[in-house]
Amino acid sequence: MFVVQTFALISSYHRLECVARRMRLCVTCWHGVLTGVYMLAVHTNWYLEPSVRGPNYVFDLLQYGSRFKYLTFLNGVLQCVFFGVCVLGDLAGWKDGPGRRSILQRLHNTIFTTLVFPLGVFVCFIFWGLYAVDRELIFPVSMDAWFPGWLNHIMHTLPLLAVLVEMCLVNHRVVMGRKAFLPIIVAYGCYLSWLCYVAYSAGIWVYPVFEVLEFKVRCVFLAALVLPNVFLVYLARKIHMVIWGSSKNHKKGKKQ
Repeated sequence: MFVVQTFALISSYHRLECVARRMRLCVTCWHGVLTGVYMLAVHTNWYLEPSVRGPNYVFDLLQYGSRFKYLTFLNGVLQCVFFGVCVLGDLAGWKDGPGRRSILQRLHNTIFTTLVFPLGVFVCFIFWGLYAVDRELIFPVSMDAWFPGWLNHIMHTLPLLAVLVEMCLVNHRVVMGRKAFLPIIVAYGCYLSWLCYVAYSAGIWVYPVFEVLEFKVRCVFLAALVLPNVFLVYLARKIHMVIWGSSKNHKKGKKQ
């Protein structure tokens, strides 16, 4: 009887190991596909040019950092780098010792809940929100002639779906306390400073929506945009706890 029970336990253990290996393989494939898609999108976006050059062609695509003045492009690069690092970590193995995590792994986990998740969700909602109100404020009709629809959805829709699926598949370590909000606040402050510098130097705002707003309304609008980003960091933590349990149970679950 003891031998039978032991054999059953060993068989169950091997089945669980097989399931775990298949799950890890699926996660690695998921990260690899996302990395490839984002690399294609970023590369295509960088070299894409309109068939007819408008009056702002030089400013839009050549001057002041080229595409790097657009939050959508910056977010695409961030998502691409993040999931690329995920692939490397999946293939090489994250832990550098029993019960230890490398500096890269800790940084990777921190970036997901404090930058990758909030920016991925924010870009999607702010773009499609303004698009629904008046698309000329964010994505003029004239862009349809040269900016493909599939690229538009990769840059503005996929980030939301990707971070939600990633949240469900991988138990990333969550940063607790007020320090969790620091990266997104610093990132937003840097980008806002960059936007204002470009507008001051070139006399043109990167996004048409800022052109139609009065000075006071524009200032309030720009300052207020940090609030949804901070909320999304908080939301990422709550979603993580719903899926993977509270911080007290983090040590019991498998973390990446």
